[in-house]
This record gives sequence, structure tokens and C-alpha cells, in this order.
Amino acid sequence: MKKIHFLIIAAFAIILASCSKEYPVPVFTPEKNTWLVNVDTFGPANFVYYDTAGLMYGGIIGKGSVTVKFSSKPKADGEYTFREKADEPFEVSIIVMDSVKKVSWQSTDDDGMPLKVEQKATVKVNGNRIGIAFNNKWLKRTDIVDKAKVSLNVE
Repeated sequence: MKKIHFLIIAAFAIILASCSKEYPVPVFTPEKNTWLVNVDTFGPANFVYYDTAGLMYGGIIGKGSVTVKFSSKPKADGEYTFREKADEPFEVSIIVMDSVKKVSWQSTDDDGMPLKVEQKATVKVNGNRIGIAFNNKWLKRTDIVDKAKVSLNVE
């Protein structure tokens, strides 16, 4: 009789285990014009695109800033690849600074080469407005060999 109880309980446990769902870990999506470095949120800030420099900049005095560099003004929506220097269309380089901790991170490995795992940002073009967004991407700290996960949402 004990063996039957054991088999019934084991069968029930297997059924429960097979019915349980795995839920993905929630991904933080920053609010409009904010950015997140590991667990520190910055913003919202005003972001300005400088057409002559192919540069988008947003910052909060005394707290931090984000600089996004394109090879030239984006002409189309799409996935842009992180690079140390954005030399080609559909490439972007990023520098994130934390003025309080006095550290910065950039879109390159410590050897100056593009990150080994190719990472992309979503760019939206709406007339003269440029938007960029990415979630939990790795940027390399500029002064030591260390990395941080960064999220950004500029509309």
C-alpha cells in the first residue's frame, strides 16, 4: 500500500512540475529620455541632436550624461551596431558618464576593438528627431577593466 501512495505522489509531482511555467526575468525599460547604469537611474534629461557632428547628447549637471555618436545623421530606422567609433552607416558609439562616481563607460572592449559579442541599439528617425533605445547592453568602463549593463531610451 505504501508503494502505491508513493507512486501516486510521485506521479502528481511530475504532473505539477510539467505544468509549471518559466517566466522570463523582467527587463527594465527606462522611461523616456532616461538611462540606467546597473541599478542607478538617471534622468529624465533633454537630449539634443547636433547635425553637424552626428552627435546626440543629453545630461544632467552634476549627475551624468550620455553621448551617442553616429557616422552621419541616421537616414533610416533600424538596428545600429555598437562600435568604438561609428564610421559606417548603421553604427553607433556610446559614452555614458556618472559625474557623482566620476566614472564613464563606452561601447568598446578594453583593447579598443568592438565588443566581442555584437550588440545593437534600435534607432528611430522621425523627421529631424532621432530616437535610440537599448536594454541591458554591456559597456566597458574607460579607466579600468570593468563593464556595466546600460539601458537607454531617448525619444
